[in-house]
Amino acid sequence: MGINNEVADRSEETAAKSDNSSKSSCCMSIKNTIADKLHDVAEALGEKTSDHDGQCVVAQYGQRASEWLEESAEYVRQLDCKQADAGIREYVRQSPGRSLLIAGAIGLIIGAIWRHR
Repeated sequence: MGINNEVADRSEETAAKSDNSSKSSCCMSIKNTIADKLHDVAEALGEKTSDHDGQCVVAQYGQRASEWLEESAEYVRQLDCKQADAGIREYVRQSPGRSLLIAGAIGLIIGAIWRHR
C-alpha cells in the first residue's frame, strides 16, 4: 500500500509540473502574439503618419499613438504571468463585487463587438 501511495504522489507532482509548464508556455504564446500584434499596428501607424511629416495635428497624434503602442508591446513582453495572476487573484479576494462588475462590463463590451461582426 505504501508503494502505491508513493507512486500516486509522484504522478500528482508530475501532473502539477506539466500543468504549470503548459500554463507557462500558453501564457508566453499569448504574450508574444499580443506583443507582435501591438508592434505591427504601431509600425503601420508610424508609417502612415510619417507620410505627413508631422505637420498636421492628426499626424502628431498618430505618431504619439504609435509610440504608445510600441511601449505597450514591450510592456507585454516583459510581463510576468505568475505575478500578474497573483495580483489579479488578490484584487478579486479584496473586492469581489467590483471584480464581478468589471467582468460583466468586459463581457458586455466583447458581446457588443462580436454582435457587430
